[in-house]
Amino acid sequence: MENNKNLKSRGDDVFIGTYLRYPAAMIEGSGCRLVDADGKQYLDFLSGIAVCALGHSHPQVSRAICAQAEKLVHVSNLYYTQPQIELAEMLVANSFGDKLFMCNSGAEANEAAIKLARIHSASGRYKVISLGGSFHGRTLATVAATGQPKFHQGFEPLPDGFVHAPFGDLDELEKCIDDATCAILCEPLQGEGGVRPLSVAYLQGIRELCDKYGLLLIFDEIQTGMGRTGTLFAHEQLSVTPDILTMAKALGNGLPIGAMMTTEAIAASFVPGTHASTFGGNPVACAAGVATLRIILEDGFLAGVREKGDYFRSKLEGLAVRFPGLLSSARGMGLLVGGVLTEKGIAVGGEIVTRMFERGYLMNFAGNSVLRFVPPLIVTEQEIDEIVEALAGVLAEYS
Repeated sequence: MENNKNLKSRGDDVFIGTYLRYPAAMIEGSGCRLVDADGKQYLDFLSGIAVCALGHSHPQVSRAICAQAEKLVHVSNLYYTQPQIELAEMLVANSFGDKLFMCNSGAEANEAAIKLARIHSASGRYKVISLGGSFHGRTLATVAATGQPKFHQGFEPLPDGFVHAPFGDLDELEKCIDDATCAILCEPLQGEGGVRPLSVAYLQGIRELCDKYGLLLIFDEIQTGMGRTGTLFAHEQLSVTPDILTMAKALGNGLPIGAMMTTEAIAASFVPGTHASTFGGNPVACAAGVATLRIILEDGFLAGVREKGDYFRSKLEGLAVRFPGLLSSARGMGLLVGGVLTEKGIAVGGEIVTRMFERGYLMNFAGNSVLRFVPPLIVTEQEIDEIVEALAGVLAEYS
C-alpha cells in the first residue's frame, strides 16, 4: 500500500524540481478537507491557491464533469460546443464584457490580453505598464510583466515592452507612460504580492490615466475573480471598469480553464489566425465552469462570502491584539485574507506555515509579508474558528 514516503520518493525520481513540496501526497478531498496517503486529514485554507472555490469534489461539479466526459471530452475550436457557449453566455451576462477568449490558465489569459492590447493599439504602441509587487504568470511575457525581481532571475534578457511602476504612486506611474505605451495591467488586489488591496482612489486614478493617454486598462482578476472577494469580480466593488479582464483559477473549481474578456469594439482586433488555443474552452472544463458559476451566482452566496470574510478578518485582528510582536493586522477582500506579519513575524513566516501544516492546516506565506488564507468559499465560521485557534497555538510558540 502506498504512503506519503513512497509516493514522495517516486515523485522525486521523475519530476523536475520546480516545487518545494510538503511531504504529503493528497489522495482525496471533500469540502474544505483533504486526506493524504497516510490517512492524515487537513483543513484546507489554500484551496489549490484560490482554485477550489466550492471545495473539493463538490457533488454538482463532479456530476457535471462526469456527464460531459461521457458525451464529449475534446473537439477542436474549429467547431462549436454547447458547454463552451453556455459558460461564455453566463460570463458575458454577469460582467461588463461582450466577448471572450477561452484558454487553459491564468498566464495564458494574460498572454491573450497582452497580445490583444498590442494589436488593438496604434502602430508602435506595445509597452505594458504593471505595478511593483504584481504577479501575472510564469510564461516569459507574463514573468516580464510581473513586478517582482525574484521571478526574473535567471531568465534575462526578458522580452521587451514591460515597465514596472512603483506600487501606489500615481505620479510615478504617469512618468512611465510614453508614446509606445499601450496598456496598464494590474490586479485590483495583489494576491501573490502579499494580499495588498489597491485603494479605490488609486484604481480610479489609473483609469483616468488610461483615458487621458488613450491606453487600455487590463485587470488581472485571476485570483480575485469568481466570487473570491465577495462579488463575481473584485472591480465591481471598486467603481472602476477595465477594458480587458482576465480570469482563471476558480473558474472550473479545479479543472484547468482561463478566459480573457473585453468589449466588442476591442475584441474586433482579434480575427481568425491572430490567436488560438488547442485546448481552450475544453468541453469538460467548461461543463465544470457552468456548474461552478451557477452555484456562485445563487442568491445569497456572494453576500455570504463577504460576511465570512469580515468574520475571518475580525478573528485575525483579535490574534494581532494577542500577539502584537508577530501579527500586526489583517487585510484583504472577501475570503482573500492576509494576516500581516511584523518584522519578527516575517522572519518566521515560513516556519509558521510549516508548523500549521504539521498540525493539519493548509495556508501559505505570500509576498514575504503575510500569512495568506484562501479557503473554499463554502467554508463555515466553525472552520474559520478552528484554524484561528490552531494559528493562536502556533503563534504562542514563537511569542
